[in-house]
Amino acid sequence: MSQPPLHRTSLHAAHQAAGAKLVPFAGWEMPLDYGSILEESRTVRQACGLFDVSHMGRFWFHGPKVAEELDRALGGAIVDQPVGKARYTVLLTEQGTFLDDLLTYRVAEDRFFMVVNASNREQDFAVLRQRIQNSDMEDRTLDGGGILALQGPDSRRQLALLNGGNEDFCPAFLDLAWLQTPEFGELFIARTGYTGEHGYEIFANPEQMTAVWQRLMQAGVAPVGLGARDVLRLEAGMPLYGHEIDPQTHPFEAGLRFAIKGWKTREFVGGEALRAMPEAQRRLIGLTAEKRVPRQGYPLLCNGREVGQVCSGAWSATLDKPIATAYLEQGVEGPLTVSARGREFPVEQVDLPFVPHRSRN
Repeated sequence: MSQPPLHRTSLHAAHQAAGAKLVPFAGWEMPLDYGSILEESRTVRQACGLFDVSHMGRFWFHGPKVAEELDRALGGAIVDQPVGKARYTVLLTEQGTFLDDLLTYRVAEDRFFMVVNASNREQDFAVLRQRIQNSDMEDRTLDGGGILALQGPDSRRQLALLNGGNEDFCPAFLDLAWLQTPEFGELFIARTGYTGEHGYEIFANPEQMTAVWQRLMQAGVAPVGLGARDVLRLEAGMPLYGHEIDPQTHPFEAGLRFAIKGWKTREFVGGEALRAMPEAQRRLIGLTAEKRVPRQGYPLLCNGREVGQVCSGAWSATLDKPIATAYLEQGVEGPLTVSARGREFPVEQVDLPFVPHRSRN
């Protein structure tokens, strides 16, 4: 059976012109890199870079009881989310395990925006449609608009160039703002990102997408692909669905208790299961190696016994060494090794994140 054609963002031609390596990803044709994943990663850490992440699912919710309905549908509290703020939370099964992680953006008392993982967009929308009966829902992912992620220590100055040089926006992490720009009209932005750096996400409409991208390219901002995005999020210890989180994993073992705010007392899908859970039998840890990158699925061993499994691995552009995450059984002590096709190599357990977050700076 033939596969359906890949979706393309409105910046597809711009990516081609910039020399991007385009690859299939979650049903989309997306830029993996523009020449070097590691160099693009370093650019974001040292200056700033611009990602096209328009493959991410974009949902809108509206109604007088929308906050209460989302509060019951999602793992984290929503009713107390302030207008003008974003919040990280999760979508859970009845058993308290992950269907997805996501961000909610409260733009008004009765209106929310949500961004979900591209690979889970259709599933998430269907699940939320079942759980939300009395509020309007809309999936705008394919409307020709999208998301531009401007990330790095120089991102505020670069974004201010669109705003006449005025840097008086989003003073705090997770703030929302509507920039009044002379070239593009009103730009909806949030101080959010997936790199651990100070950064912003621009939620552009179809008329704004290409023009904003080109303007930032003209200002000297470097394009960055999804390969560097994965390196940066791993350095920052941020989970990726299908790696650190999945339907067999729950928030306590993943270190995401903060994403289920109010779980002890709220009534929400998965809440009863979470309150009945015993202590987690494993935990998410960081690993470093000397030469070889531990890859997803590789067994983690202690004194020859399998005690865990690698979730994600990459060469760190910042640390210049292999890094990985893994789930490790509680109470394990002793030297750790990773088995790669029957050959073991040593790894060292380290605290997460590998690189300190600067998103609140």
